[in-house]
Amino acid sequence: MSKKSSFHSGKTWLEALSDFDNELHVHVEKGERDQLRFQTGGLFRSLTKRIKGEATGKQQWAAMVYCYRFVTDASRHLGYDHARCLHGGEMAAKGLSSPRSFCSRPVSSLNELLFRVRSIASWMEAQESLSLWLVFKDLRQAWRGNIDQRARAIQAVYLSKLPKKFLIKTKYRDREVITARFSEGLRIGTNYSNRPWTDRQWKNVLEQASRLTEKRYDCTELERWVWWCYPVFRRYGWNARQVLECCCERFLEDPTGLLDKNEVDFRRYWMTRGLRFAGIKQKLDRTPPLKEFVRDVELPNPERMWGSLGGFLTKRN
Repeated sequence: MSKKSSFHSGKTWLEALSDFDNELHVHVEKGERDQLRFQTGGLFRSLTKRIKGEATGKQQWAAMVYCYRFVTDASRHLGYDHARCLHGGEMAAKGLSSPRSFCSRPVSSLNELLFRVRSIASWMEAQESLSLWLVFKDLRQAWRGNIDQRARAIQAVYLSKLPKKFLIKTKYRDREVITARFSEGLRIGTNYSNRPWTDRQWKNVLEQASRLTEKRYDCTELERWVWWCYPVFRRYGWNARQVLECCCERFLEDPTGLLDKNEVDFRRYWMTRGLRFAGIKQKLDRTPPLKEFVRDVELPNPERMWGSLGGFLTKRN
């Protein structure tokens, strides 16, 4: 790949991610509880839209090759290492060559290229969506209030993380001094118009921060597994019963009580969280695609998992 092509593909991915992030934020801000939808293939749609806007005809396929090579290149530290790992695992489970092997030779099947790009985009979208949901479920006012309420909620989050992320220890006259420094871009203490908060508003920010100090923005292992494996459930047409049965095989217990729910309640639980299992009813003895892969998959360390939307909170030091 030439330097020009490499730069072009990186810029295309960045713009596609930005478009996807913006669309997802707008959806979360405006969607009612039962209308929330995560992991719908939005990142892949944003990518293909960008490619079509920058290339025509056969050059679109060339651009897609460059994009796939760029995002699966393990030497690039893009923050999606586990998404790459899961993508590689899916390819192996399907009996296909590794991303590195595929990228080392001329593309012989455009259908396979499209399948691969859709796959890696779905795993990246899973990471972004989970990152946002972990924050949204405990901090809805940061999305649902008016512009000042959202600004105060976000600033409260940053202040709540002071002990873990922003404290700086220095020496002054042989004494240890602990200070905190925020980027000016965060506008701590002011609204988005750069007007300082009133005493009452600042008190509200500090009160919110104190309540958020112990927030972990986390979920159970079972919930994390469903979020991470949803790309398989959606793209391969799993229904709620199949997902629930696979849950029961992987997990012996879960504090949410999900393992004790029937199929209808299990489906409803995930619908209220923005994930829907749209697979049709099938024979009870039919094994869903890639069952062994998702049942035995290794989940990422939550302390190393992050996404551009909620990464500040989900990546812990």
